[in-house]
Amino acid sequence: MISTKESVRTCYAAALERCLDAFRQLDDEDWQCRPPRRQWSARDYLAHLTTNQEREMNPVTSASVAGEAVEVPGLGSRTDIDEFNASCVEAVRDLTPQELLTRFQAAFQAHIDMLEGLSKEDLQRPGYNPGLSRPGTIADLFSIGFLHLPLHYQDIRRIIRGRKSLPHWMEVTPPEEVHEALSQAFAVMPLFYWPERGGDLRATYLFDLEGEGSGQWTVEIAAGQCSSYEGLPPHADCRFRTKPAYWLDLQTKDVNPLWAIISRRLRLKGLGLALRLEKLFQIT
Repeated sequence: MISTKESVRTCYAAALERCLDAFRQLDDEDWQCRPPRRQWSARDYLAHLTTNQEREMNPVTSASVAGEAVEVPGLGSRTDIDEFNASCVEAVRDLTPQELLTRFQAAFQAHIDMLEGLSKEDLQRPGYNPGLSRPGTIADLFSIGFLHLPLHYQDIRRIIRGRKSLPHWMEVTPPEEVHEALSQAFAVMPLFYWPERGGDLRATYLFDLEGEGSGQWTVEIAAGQCSSYEGLPPHADCRFRTKPAYWLDLQTKDVNPLWAIISRRLRLKGLGLALRLEKLFQIT
């Protein structure tokens, strides 16, 4: 669930503009950078952002808003995500980074524009996406589109780091947008839960993020279901304490979790449950 239509629209538009400002600084050689043992180049991440928005997020949001059946060719369920993403990137292999950037801007702006005319009640109507574990709300679909931007901005930043220096996303994000992004990330987290991997697990995770724009969020797993809310639980089986920037680095695999623990950038209670987290909420 998002806070308000106005807050997500403001933060979503700011995130898009931040990406555009950064990506326009890159030249063709930057876009071709590919780390050793990595499948995707910086350009491939731009292609993924663009085509995922064009072929998945915009169509599913439009159909959900209209109350129509949601169908995404090539994406029948979440187990198809890797193959679907690869095929989307391959489909635009002949486009230049500049052509992709034009389509990237248009696709995300089109998604933001869909917020116009929607009421608070509209946003809480069912939102369907075959790439999720269960239906969410229309608000969740906008949250996922918004959150895609900082995640892959960081991927592109890491890949081209040897050639260009882009600022860390959290360094150029106002505290209110940091809090909004974190709130939305934990709100949609249950939509990515794999109940078949969790089995009969019962666990309460607390994410205690410190610094400007931060807060505390709880994720609960029980009886094959997952839920989340902002605030402290009565008891936490696993607790993460870190800063928003380090949490984003962990999500994008920009830092090694063991190194984060050793360096005290991540303080952790419940190592066994923490190690299960990635598999339980794996996206691709």
